[in-house]
Amino acid sequence: MPLQPVNSLSIAKEVDVAILGAGLAAGAAIAPLLAAGLSLAVLDKSRGVGGRAATRRIDGIPVDHGAQFFTVRSAEFEETVRRWISTGTCFEWCSGLHHYQDGKVMSPREDEIHSRYACPEGMTALAKNCFRPVDVMKEHQILSIRKDGSHFLAECTNGQTIRSKAVLSTLPFPQGQKLLSSFFDAPNRFALEFIRVDPCLAAIVELKGASPEWKGIQAPQDDILSWLGADFSKRTPAPLRRFVVLHGSPVFSQEHLDGDLTTAGRLMLEHAGKICPTLKDADLIQVHRWRYAKVSQSLADILYWRFLNSAPLYMAGDAFGRGNVESAWLSGATAGSQLARELQSALVA
Repeated sequence: MPLQPVNSLSIAKEVDVAILGAGLAAGAAIAPLLAAGLSLAVLDKSRGVGGRAATRRIDGIPVDHGAQFFTVRSAEFEETVRRWISTGTCFEWCSGLHHYQDGKVMSPREDEIHSRYACPEGMTALAKNCFRPVDVMKEHQILSIRKDGSHFLAECTNGQTIRSKAVLSTLPFPQGQKLLSSFFDAPNRFALEFIRVDPCLAAIVELKGASPEWKGIQAPQDDILSWLGADFSKRTPAPLRRFVVLHGSPVFSQEHLDGDLTTAGRLMLEHAGKICPTLKDADLIQVHRWRYAKVSQSLADILYWRFLNSAPLYMAGDAFGRGNVESAWLSGATAGSQLARELQSALVA
């Protein structure tokens, strides 16, 4: 779709901050920005919120086909998680995960025993709590981000344009990188070129045989699968249908990313039956394609990126920090706080 001249655009909304994406990083940024009295527009191409903390409902049963669980390493995130636990949003799901190695399913290792948290209503519940104070502009796919004097213009494919003083992109890094390509001058490009995000195919299967003894199996060295998760073990009361989630390995997912999803899902299920015999008779329910799923190389030493030589333009998300759910949350919260301070300082000046 060709870009329209700036002077011909119809401005649908004018705000202080345009937030791109409605995942966990965006959700974490909302509180400090609203606390500073700033007006927001949250834009997302999907019909719901949560991003890769995604949950589908099958016969009313929530099934996580994106992020499966999260851990807590920092005091800042621990405080947030305690609030979530107190409201029933999440709970301690397990303390250890099995792993698949050399053709065998091994018990959790002692050095990997620590709390993993999940959500009884699905991982998307984390984001839903955060976005309650704002009206997310869903099904708004962003076509371009352009400068208009000291402001930014976010032009959407539905013809609407949002004008803002600042932009915070929380999109998966490759999407944000493409959208903001005109701002990637040499210093920015050099600093961010290390980041890598792998694809992932997620298959939901229904268990017919006995329930496995494990809640999750990590298989980082396997050629086909990287994860097998007993999703039904997160649900209370026990659901009538028991779903297991399979994640394809980065190599397998890349090879089958643009192919027939049902064929890929059957290959994943066949291999899962070799790892866990109780899955041999499972039924394939659906397969989802995550083009940008798991951060394999992140900028571990910083929590967000403020573009150089620009008006307030930030990137946040799991590409910064440890590349996980906690990093996405801390990145968004830190970027939101810093952006709020920058805009408040500009108002004072």
